[in-house]
Amino acid sequence: MIKMLLLLVAVAVASALGVVHMKYRTRLLFSEVQRIQQINEAADEELGQLQFEQNRWAERERIQKEALGRLGMGLPDPSSIISIQP
Repeated sequence: MIKMLLLLVAVAVASALGVVHMKYRTRLLFSEVQRIQQINEAADEELGQLQFEQNRWAERERIQKEALGRLGMGLPDPSSIISIQP
């Protein structure tokens, strides 16, 4: 009878230790998930900013202004345009 009681106590203690360990692992994993979600949110925000900047750099007016100002490019004189018929 004592052996059975000791066995039941040992099983109960082992079960309790298992529960404590699982709760600890759950908390660790939950904090890891939260950290990764924060990193993901920061990356999403940076992506949005980069896409906005890319759109700004690709605006037609800005490209024309840069081509004229920095590169000295302009529209050709209509009389110097040669059209080739197929």
